[in-house]
Amino acid sequence: MRLIRELQRNFNAEQQEFYKDLMTLYTKVVTQKRNDADKIYSIHKPFTRCIAKGKAHSQYEFGNKVGLITTANKGKKIILGIKAFLQTPYDGHTIEPLLEQMETGGQKLPKELLYDRGGRGKSEIKGVKISIPSTPRKKDTAYQKQTKRKKFRTRAAIEPIIGHLKTDFRLAKNYFMGETGPQINALLAATAWNMKKMMELLKQKIIFLFYKIQIMLFSNPVFKYKLNSGFC
Repeated sequence: MRLIRELQRNFNAEQQEFYKDLMTLYTKVVTQKRNDADKIYSIHKPFTRCIAKGKAHSQYEFGNKVGLITTANKGKKIILGIKAFLQTPYDGHTIEPLLEQMETGGQKLPKELLYDRGGRGKSEIKGVKISIPSTPRKKDTAYQKQTKRKKFRTRAAIEPIIGHLKTDFRLAKNYFMGETGPQINALLAATAWNMKKMMELLKQKIIFLFYKIQIMLFSNPVFKYKLNSGFC
């Protein structure tokens, strides 16, 4: 703090105006206490937040929240929307910005969105039904219970997607500067994921076309005759 005061004394009027934001940041870093709100955890990225994970082995994580929406169909899951949040909003409040992003991109909103119990709050947003797991009712039949359980298992399928985005597509660490960096990093990771899934589908179609051509060639009687006559 002594060095900061000395710098402020030696600055002229123009320098004080130019370094005003930086000096405010440095002063907050030096004077912040353990229980202060909106603490600074990174000088180069002051928007970094401390996020409580609620896990015994790692209670806290430093960074920014990222929310995403994927398709619910089996097979190749595609990311439809992804957004980084500079603050630490309640999980249920991250749904509407993601739906707005889908609308801005010209995508059709789904009829139902499956979420975990952390998304309690609104049951409907922009005409989209928000479903969260709940305790089965006494009047539900065994089939109805099994159907609900199976439907909400698709929500758990998003967890490995998040893991792959962090480990394989560099979502775990943001290398971009500025407040737009987390969003750019999230969009690039989602783009790489979708392109990989598209390449896998294209690969399957090419393999299927290759085998189809082989079957057509070997089932042609003229080709068989030429093939047999060639070995005579």
